[in-house]
Amino acid sequence: MSERDKELLRMVGMSEQQAERNARQAESESEPDGLTGRVYYGLHLEQPDEEMVTVSVRLPKATVDSLNQQARRYHISRSEYMRRRLAPAGQ
Repeated sequence: MSERDKELLRMVGMSEQQAERNARQAESESEPDGLTGRVYYGLHLEQPDEEMVTVSVRLPKATVDSLNQQARRYHISRSEYMRRRLAPAGQ
């Protein structure tokens, strides 16, 4: 931690340990916190009350390759990536 970081922590009354603990909690994505809300399937959306159904879609191979690449980038499944992309804004 840089001297500037330590100075900023002193200004707001936080210890280095508290800052590290808060960072681990915020980055964990495995437990609810005040920053992200509840976590479902690794996605910060409220769990729908509706029944989930399967939909098959034919897509060009280049599109599927791109979806796979983006999903890998976020370390999630292709299905989860597509759900996130299709979720209405604000959820």
